[in-house]
Amino acid sequence: MMTKADVAAWLSERNDFCILTHRKPDGDTVGSAAALCLGLRKLGKRAWILANPELTPRLAFLHAGLTVDAPGEGDTLVCVDVAAPGLLPKAFEPYREQIELRLDHHGTAVSFTPNELVEPLTAACAEIVYEILAELGVELDREIAQALYVGTSTDTGCFRFANTTPHSFMTAAICAQAGADIFKLNQQLF
Repeated sequence: MMTKADVAAWLSERNDFCILTHRKPDGDTVGSAAALCLGLRKLGKRAWILANPELTPRLAFLHAGLTVDAPGEGDTLVCVDVAAPGLLPKAFEPYREQIELRLDHHGTAVSFTPNELVEPLTAACAEIVYEILAELGVELDREIAQALYVGTSTDTGCFRFANTTPHSFMTAAICAQAGADIFKLNQQLF
């Protein structure tokens, strides 16, 4: 199991990424993928999100301009918020064995990648992505903050679920400070 510092160092050593989300994508997988993709791009890396055929219009704005239909040759595949290989969309099955890193927060997660960071006491994968971006020295902008906020707020039920922690509130506050339009996002999502 990797630490956030390990993941940051591992990501720093690579340049080309394709990020995968789970089937029936929710705000956490969509927001985590968008934030990680944008953060990696801020570091000068080539990063894309594999277009999920099940993405709904409600969350599609987060992936606008960030998707590809297939990973590029030599891309490092990363999945976010995917607790088990069976949770990948059917369209992603050809890439399952190529996923090199998994970031997740589900305590019931099944190990299926060579490199993993799983933090079951964290309410949302977006909180983990935020910490990794901080380790990498990525300064949040409005777009990254919006993605992180969507991930954190949706997986905590707008901070009503029992999984909500002080870290969840801290992440949301940092997102607001970085320009996330919390009122508009809450109206849209809840």
